[in-house]
Amino acid sequence: MENNRIPCMRCIHYQVTFDPQAPRGCKLYQFKSATMPSVLVRQSTGHDCNSFEEKIKRNEEPDDKAKDFNDPKYWGN
Repeated sequence: MENNRIPCMRCIHYQVTFDPQAPRGCKLYQFKSATMPSVLVRQSTGHDCNSFEEKIKRNEEPDDKAKDFNDPKYWGN
């Protein structure tokens, strides 16, 4: 058994629930808990979560250029 930690907060399935008793959740497995979802999956199944998908950061998208909304082309005459 390896002790590789899954970075849940960088996963597209991670969610903040705003529930003080269970502030962390997983959209894919549809649960919320007080612990990180990957820890709960590991405790429940005995296996690491294999559904981790890295979030795409907005500033890393190739066609996402910084927009200057002061540019007149965005505003009609």
